[in-house]
Amino acid sequence: MIKIKTTIVITHKFNDTRIGILENGRLVEFYVEREGIENNVGKIFKGRVENIVKGLRGAFVNIGLRKNGFLPLAEIPEEIFGIDLEEEEKVKKGDKEELPINVGDQIFCQVVKEQMGDKGARLTSFIHLAGKYVVLFPTISRIGVSQRITNKRERARLKEIAKKLKKPNRGLIIRTAAENMPEEVIVRDYHYLEGIWEEIEREFQRAKAPRLLYKEPKLALKIIRDLYTLDTEAIYVDDRNLYYEICNYIKNYTPELFTKEKIILYEDKEPIFKKFKIEEELNKALEREIPLKSGGFITIDQTEALVTIDVNTGSFASEEDPETLIFQTNLEAAAEIARQIRLRDLSGLIIIDFIDMREPKNRERVYQELKLCLANDRAKADFGKPSRFGLVEMTREKIRPSLFFTLCEECPACKGRGRILDRYETCLKIENELTNKAERLKGKKILLVVSPYLYEYLINEYNEKLTQLIKKINIHLELKMNPKLKYDEYKFLEEI
Repeated sequence: MIKIKTTIVITHKFNDTRIGILENGRLVEFYVEREGIENNVGKIFKGRVENIVKGLRGAFVNIGLRKNGFLPLAEIPEEIFGIDLEEEEKVKKGDKEELPINVGDQIFCQVVKEQMGDKGARLTSFIHLAGKYVVLFPTISRIGVSQRITNKRERARLKEIAKKLKKPNRGLIIRTAAENMPEEVIVRDYHYLEGIWEEIEREFQRAKAPRLLYKEPKLALKIIRDLYTLDTEAIYVDDRNLYYEICNYIKNYTPELFTKEKIILYEDKEPIFKKFKIEEELNKALEREIPLKSGGFITIDQTEALVTIDVNTGSFASEEDPETLIFQTNLEAAAEIARQIRLRDLSGLIIIDFIDMREPKNRERVYQELKLCLANDRAKADFGKPSRFGLVEMTREKIRPSLFFTLCEECPACKGRGRILDRYETCLKIENELTNKAERLKGKKILLVVSPYLYEYLINEYNEKLTQLIKKINIHLELKMNPKLKYDEYKFLEEI
């Protein structure tokens, strides 16, 4: 397996922080934090139950955001209702879903999915606090070790450390970064999280709902906490204040990882994102079509709940053996699709249409390549086997809006449909309006104001038909363009 070299590139301008994660020099993840736009995922609130919907098996909880969050009953630990967590397995799932919470109850809530559109935030009462090496679960009894740690002896060592640390009615998971770290470092991280939880509990007793009890560190520090290890190639920062803040954070929180040579203050004149070709990759990531080095290409179409990805051979047709050509294109596409899924933060149901292959071993090789290239993806994913139609279905955890919805806004012309009415069809609408009002408009002077896009078509392509219509219904028509109008927009003004 090729060793992955990770580089973290951070730019900060005008209260806007952007972070690119590069693996072997290529952009695979992108994050942005803008002042005034809060990221609520990970925040812990004291919420107040506003409404319980039995049909949805959940409650709507006021946590102080624009919309009430949704808390499934299955996401509420038994401890909240006086049931000992150690007896959790004795409680049937059906009973758990019908736990008697009441309107007006005040409850711990943590945001696990950002509010999107008309949907409020998704909540849980299974609180978790993430550290560098440990994730603390203060409301559920469990022990776990990251599945990415595969060495059996190391897993056993870490599990023993977890057992010694665990308190009654508490849980913890040992994170991947804890692999081969000394026990005292892991213990220190656990006690740090316990201290945070104790302060949260005290604030819960004092505060009146709705109330924010805890929020994650700012984006740059959170990325450093979650991704920076001794194997990281370097961290580049172009803002001096943020650079010192990151240095102090690592020195104080994880001193064992502090290596000054790896934390670099970038001071070149060339913008940092241009230097590392991040701007170029972001522009490509907003395109529908992504070219492959071989000459093939993939297309990505995205809706709110479904993503479809199609693979095509394109101009790559030099191979005499079609199966070899298709296999090579699919193999290259699998790696690029995995990168685009992470970079664009695609989620929900993802359907990938690889080019049909005859050989079962080739289909399996492409499928395994896709999974292998997504091995470093931090979002949870589940894969289905290739269907008899050659489709690969997968689901990926949705936590925040994708890159497309983060960096783009709805087109004012097409309203998110992706297409606008054909100019010929728009001209027919104009013709029909004039025809329907022919009796009332007869002999009058009419001003037709259109967009430049439509004006050009009316003058060059539709002029003859429009002239015939004007003569037929006997009106005087003046045509003007207004750059402020949308592509397919027009307005009639009578008696000019």
